Amino acid sequence: MPPARALGVSPYRLRREFQARVGVPLTRYRNRLRVGRFLDRLEEGAESLAGLAAGLGFADQAHLTRTVRAQLGHTPGRLRRLLG
Repeated sequence: MPPARALGVSPYRLRREFQARVGVPLTRYRNRLRVGRFLDRLEEGAESLAGLAAGLGFADQAHLTRTVRAQLGHTPGRLRRLLG
């Protein structure tokens, strides 16, 4: 069940209330969590970026790459080499 429906509000209302209470947009917050999990899994030795993307809720590997680069300034492949 989508979060907004579970709370009995519209998606618009949920996004607006979330930003008002937390101070960042819901999508940005969610992506911060996903990137943090990505880094944890990368450190644990995860191999497949496509598998990581799917497991973390990204649409595809390109979506993961864009989000990681936007937040951390490096691509997932570059981060893997830095952490390796």
